[in-house]
Amino acid sequence: MVTFLNKKISFTFFLKQKWYLFIFVLNIIINLLIWIFLIWQIKPTNEPIPLSYNIYFGIDYLGDWQNIFLGPLIGLIIIFLNYFLAYLIFLKNKFLSYWLIFTSLIIQIFILTFYILLIINFY
Repeated sequence: MVTFLNKKISFTFFLKQKWYLFIFVLNIIINLLIWIFLIWQIKPTNEPIPLSYNIYFGIDYLGDWQNIFLGPLIGLIIIFLNYFLAYLIFLKNKFLSYWLIFTSLIIQIFILTFYILLIINFY
């Protein structure tokens, strides 16, 4: 329970907001899809694998196969960090709270797109 300006808000009240809950579930589903997609496509190997590329220069970064899972892990951290910050500022500024949550969804979509393109082009 957080107190702002003598008002208390619980996390359950915060998640009872329909858009907050809907986007949270969507964020978790997309992040889970990224994890499942990577586990399904990436096989353990001793050879370095492409971890990043761009359309101009090709492969930017090679590394161990375990390092490919850092992207979805960072995405998961961003989800929880943005929801925590949105929860803290919910009563002060609902608009900014909405944008924090929506930003986490956009980041998840970018991460999913990046990994789909990486897998299609190099695996």
